[in-house]
Amino acid sequence: MYVRELMTPRVISVKPSDTLATARRALQTNRIHHLLVIDGERVVGVLSYRDLVRQKDDATVSAVMSRDVRGVNPWDTLKSAASMMIGRPHGCLPVIESGRVTGIITTTDLLRAVTAPARPA
Repeated sequence: MYVRELMTPRVISVKPSDTLATARRALQTNRIHHLLVIDGERVVGVLSYRDLVRQKDDATVSAVMSRDVRGVNPWDTLKSAASMMIGRPHGCLPVIESGRVTGIITTTDLLRAVTAPARPA
């Protein structure tokens, strides 16, 4: 199975200059746990719900985000994506194709795949 089969194509993102209040609203409104931080068309960070704990709302996203972002290709296998997530601070990876963000895949997506009923051959 490939990343493209499980990824969420609708990516919710924030800018590095946005406040944490804006990021909190985006997380709560969309009922998600991870935001990609995008500057122009480039992913420059990841922000998770956990990053916002004990942070002031007027701080900027860039002050709190994780900058060490690794992405996957839609044609990468789920096993490859899962391996990339091991030991990483965030349970998500941006899905990037031809230099453009086309989705996001999370540990929840991978767990759904593992726990889904087997498909008939």
